[in-house]
Amino acid sequence: MIKIIPCQERFDELVHFVTRLNSDGAHHIGFFGEGEADVRSSLAECLITPSEGFMLAYDDDQLVGTFGVDADPEVNKAWLYGPLVEHAEWHTVADQLYEFVLPLIPANIRDRILFCDVQNIHMEEFAARHGFPLQSENTILILTRDNYKPSPKRETQVIAYQESFFEQFEELHKVLFPNGSFNATQMVKKINETHHIFVAVEDEHLLGYLFCKIDPEAESGYVDFIGTDASARGRGIGADLLAAGVDWMLSAPTTRKVNLTVNIDNIIARNLYEKFGFVTERIMRGYRKQVI
Repeated sequence: MIKIIPCQERFDELVHFVTRLNSDGAHHIGFFGEGEADVRSSLAECLITPSEGFMLAYDDDQLVGTFGVDADPEVNKAWLYGPLVEHAEWHTVADQLYEFVLPLIPANIRDRILFCDVQNIHMEEFAARHGFPLQSENTILILTRDNYKPSPKRETQVIAYQESFFEQFEELHKVLFPNGSFNATQMVKKINETHHIFVAVEDEHLLGYLFCKIDPEAESGYVDFIGTDASARGRGIGADLLAAGVDWMLSAPTTRKVNLTVNIDNIIARNLYEKFGFVTERIMRGYRKQVI
């Protein structure tokens, strides 16, 4: 008999369960990251706390599944963390968890997203069954400190973000990432000792930007967004921005690796990252359902 309960004070049990299963591509859910430090960091960033946003499934006293939700009304998105299930009746447990998770999604959030490894066939079937069309296939790339190949001397003026560029930054971000997980205001508010925005400028005109962060606990850096204005492409600006971001992230002694995610069809970007020493860690699928 499967029993579904809120996570509440069982946070450590949740973390250990996710950490163990998420290293396996057949179970992997992208939002969690990989390794205990990554999982704890990802859950700590949730706007809906795991104690309120995650459900746990037990078969007798054995934890056999979890499903959670995080949501942000500012960007009208809900990220579904799961289902992550270890049980012979995978789909039965997953569907039961989903029934409990649905009421946790704020009623005004219409955009709902699943993100998993391509090897996670159960998730592919779950997405089809519940009306989540495939939105994209993405490559998660990883760069270790030892494999970093510094770029040649930069020609573009790349500087730290300044408030005078906000309007240009906001407009370019809307064009490049209309469905991004953060808007421009949210990114600017995050700037601190672990989050940074670099901008490429020429004659007071913003040509591109990079938003990145470091996570000392996970010993990792992350490139969340990088993009250039269409009129400035082909000039190596993306490489200059990436070099500035990677140099900054690796300047932290705790950073062992840098991760980023790119659409599998974006060959130009993937070639650029490979020149820096990035290699493929996982191939992921994103499923997106818009509720009317």
